[in-house]
Amino acid sequence: MTNECRACQGTTREFARDQVLGHVPALYLRCDVCGAVQAADPTWLEEAYSDAIAKLDIGLLDRCQILASITATVLRSERLRGGTFLDWAGGYGTLTRLMRDRGFDFAHTDPFATNIFAEGHESSPVTDAAGPGGQRYDLVTAFEVLEHLEDPVSALAPLSQRTDLLLTTTQVLPDPAPGPREWDYYTLETGQHITFYTRASLEHLARRLGFDGVVTSNLVHLFHRGKVSAATRALVRRPGVAYGLGHLAALPDRRHSLMMRDYQRVSTSLSSPSEPSRGSVPDPARGTPDT
Repeated sequence: MTNECRACQGTTREFARDQVLGHVPALYLRCDVCGAVQAADPTWLEEAYSDAIAKLDIGLLDRCQILASITATVLRSERLRGGTFLDWAGGYGTLTRLMRDRGFDFAHTDPFATNIFAEGHESSPVTDAAGPGGQRYDLVTAFEVLEHLEDPVSALAPLSQRTDLLLTTTQVLPDPAPGPREWDYYTLETGQHITFYTRASLEHLARRLGFDGVVTSNLVHLFHRGKVSAATRALVRRPGVAYGLGHLAALPDRRHSLMMRDYQRVSTSLSSPSEPSRGSVPDPARGTPDT
């Protein structure tokens, strides 16, 4: 297996050694060109992903709420309210449901996790380039994914053919780069984080994927093809501001909610053709009335 940099194909050298999952030796390499750090030959991934979502990840729902607000702000800034979107590697479907509740037409895909909250809104796996008639999206989200990828170019290349805007998150390596015991983002306990990026490595990755560039912050990053407005750039670079604006807009967004439309769709699919559903349609926001 090659030990060239996963982001820029530069040469790497030994950076640190430690243990993941409490018992597996791990070697970390650092790129001489872009400064990215990666776990070399992560043979422990099958064990690490015995559960798609790590048991220690108790902040998942909170982060989805935050990322939904950030995403809504970016979409509003780019005037994409009426667009079509995809949450790639979307886990349990939480973000897709939250975005649909805000009125954004999101679909979900993740072959490694059970879609609990966005059932009925699955997209087919994005495994090849978009040919004639292939589904394209106005924006794709890939949150908390980059740090998990052993080959980010191969994994993300199909997405880069389906959209001109790829909104991602990963914590950027501090400078100077910390060792595995100095930065909890290595997640030695779970072994699921294996690639760690600098801003330079994200720029290299953007070019290799065919994007024109990437707008970066310490956490949120927007790969783009074509122009991105100055307002959007400022919001991506200040995700705290984007979150605050999105949080304030959550209530007015409910006017556009797809919840009732989605409810009607599910209700229709569950109704027998010979026994149409009777009575008034309950408001799913309030729950089904007792019978």
